[in-house]
Amino acid sequence: MPDLGNTAGWAAAFIAFVAVNASTIQWLLKRRDEQHLRDTSRVDDLESALTELRVNLPLEYVRREDWIRFSGTLDAKLDAMREEMREQIAEVKERLYAGRN
Repeated sequence: MPDLGNTAGWAAAFIAFVAVNASTIQWLLKRRDEQHLRDTSRVDDLESALTELRVNLPLEYVRREDWIRFSGTLDAKLDAMREEMREQIAEVKERLYAGRN
């Protein structure tokens, strides 16, 4: 017949083992939840920063291709204005000096 004291000792050791493991698991789960909250906060901060960047980027940045197209259009308009002014100046000179020739 097994000794009652020996059985109680084993039972107490088993209960202590289960309690230690349960508290360790509880601590690990709590730590994981805290880490998840920190990560969620970081992700939220990154999302808001990315959203702000996407809103401000078109105001502060022009793509190279867009700038080339814009400057080409602007140069063409300035060239057309210059040519038109030259023609008008030539007409004014013609009228001004028409009586002297």
